[in-house]
Amino acid sequence: MTEKSIEKVARPNYCLVVVVLALTTLMAAIDTNIVNIALPTVARSLNASFASVQWIALSYLLAVTSLIVGIGRIGDVFGKKSIFIFGIIVFTAASLLCGISTSIYTLILFRALQGVGGAVLMALSFAILGDLVSKEKIVQSMGILTAMLPIGFALGPSVGGALIGVSGWRSIFFFNVPIGIIALILVLRFPKIPISEKVEKFDVPGLILLCAALSCYVLSVTFAEDKGLSKIVILCIALTIIFIIAFLSLEHRISYPLIRLSMFRDKVFSGSLAISVIMYTVITGAVLILPFYLQRGKLFSTSTSGLLMTIGPIGCTIFTPVSTKAAKHLGNYAVMIIGIIIFAIGSFFMSTLSGDTSILKFAATILVFNGSLAFFQTPNNASIISSAKPEQRGLASGLLNLSRTIGQTTGAALIGALFYFFTKTKSITTTSPANIVSGIQHTFLIAGGIVIIAFVISLFTLVPKIKEERRA
Repeated sequence: MTEKSIEKVARPNYCLVVVVLALTTLMAAIDTNIVNIALPTVARSLNASFASVQWIALSYLLAVTSLIVGIGRIGDVFGKKSIFIFGIIVFTAASLLCGISTSIYTLILFRALQGVGGAVLMALSFAILGDLVSKEKIVQSMGILTAMLPIGFALGPSVGGALIGVSGWRSIFFFNVPIGIIALILVLRFPKIPISEKVEKFDVPGLILLCAALSCYVLSVTFAEDKGLSKIVILCIALTIIFIIAFLSLEHRISYPLIRLSMFRDKVFSGSLAISVIMYTVITGAVLILPFYLQRGKLFSTSTSGLLMTIGPIGCTIFTPVSTKAAKHLGNYAVMIIGIIIFAIGSFFMSTLSGDTSILKFAATILVFNGSLAFFQTPNNASIISSAKPEQRGLASGLLNLSRTIGQTTGAALIGALFYFFTKTKSITTTSPANIVSGIQHTFLIAGGIVIIAFVISLFTLVPKIKEERRA
């Protein structure tokens, strides 16, 4: 499919496209962690062990992470709209099946199926937006979709808790059904999106190898959180490396690869994805450890801590339209670098939190820290999708979402391990407030250093692009 063929796509109602894609993105983001708060209740209801209940969350994460790139490519080859409709149907049906599950094993199975649908929604929403929205409105539209991710991640636990309190744990799955049906009806009104005139042979072996590599990586990180560097973790890491090598070798040899490795020769594209992994590693780790600071270090109640933690996503939402306007005047890449710098500064400010820190100071600090992410992710998403060839937008969207997912998975393990190390205790739940505060301070100092690595990458990948655009 050429740029000209994309231009011939009938432009539907702008608000319809943005609202529907924002709705599906929000739904998939909420379901990433909505079940976490329900796990104890589910364990009691289904008489399941803690080890088996954990797979309710892990099965969804595995499905999304392993399939998100492949599904993006499937959308490019077989049609984004039809695959997206399939994803909505799968997600909605799986949600219903999760809600009526009578055993832990069927719940895990249907939760994995829900992850397949979630992978479709996340992988293709940005790509479809790039096809159906004009270039003049792409940055603004990407900003809205991007804002749905932190909002969804923040709303997950609170929405889940409210639904469980009113209707029980099954309601967190039934909640998706009417939303999915509405989204399906509205997506059917989207115009047909042309696909490549040349039918390509799909790289099934490549998809299998990539899914295996990503699954092993997620499992290695997940098991490492509980077991440390155990035999099973080492085995998963070894398998990850083997599958990646096999995948790269295959993609280099065949004429119809799942991922054209030449895409990564573009320094801006590769640099943006690498920076995205780093940024999401830090922000995800922060979200994981800050509740310990609030509840164990500051001795706030769970409800107060929850309210304070929502300030971060709110800040990201507030700054999203600001970053959109800034990108129009300064350009995407300049705003991305500004976001990285502010995020690094915010990380170092977070390291100054102490036992005497006031609520006002914490609120202001996390507002800047989390909110600065909007200055990176909004223009980053817009630049990657708008610069991708139409026939590769699904793949580009999949890689973009994969960088976020890999960052989230890595952040939970890496930042969590650093925090555990710096608290100098065997049990975070029983350690003293002073140790918790010390752990927070040292962990965010390291986190700031990690973000500096992202800034250095931007100097070699984004700054040359800024100079090139200004010369033009």
